Amino acid sequence: MYQAFLVKYAEIGIKGKNRYKFENALCTQMERTLKPVDGEFHVQRQQGRIFVEAKGDFDEEDVIEALRHVFGISGICPVNVIEDKTWESVAKGVGDFVEQQYDSLILPLRWSPREVISIIR
Repeated sequence: MYQAFLVKYAEIGIKGKNRYKFENALCTQMERTLKPVDGEFHVQRQQGRIFVEAKGDFDEEDVIEALRHVFGISGICPVNVIEDKTWESVAKGVGDFVEQQYDSLILPLRWSPREVISIIR
C-alpha cells in the first residue's frame, strides 16, 4: 500500500475538444510546484482524474500546501492505494485505515449503519 493524492479540477472539465491541453498544462504546473517539496512525485492523468503518486518519504501537509496554490485545482484528496486488488488485501487495507483513524473504536457486528454513524460523530 502506498499513498497518493486525487486532485480535482474545476472549469477545465467543461472545455471542449482541447480539454487535454488544459489537463496537460495543469499536470505540468503541478510537477513544477512539487519540485521543491521533499519527496518524489509522479503526476498522471487517468480517466478524467489527476493522480499524484508519492514515492518515498514526504510531508503530507507540505504537498497539500504546495498544490493548493496551483491555479485550476478545486480539491485535493489524500488516498491510500492498494496494489493487490484481491478481496483479502482490500479488506485488510480498509481495516488498517479504520484502525489508524479511529484508534479505540470497537463496534459489535449487529449494529446498524445509522448507529455506527451516530457513534463516530
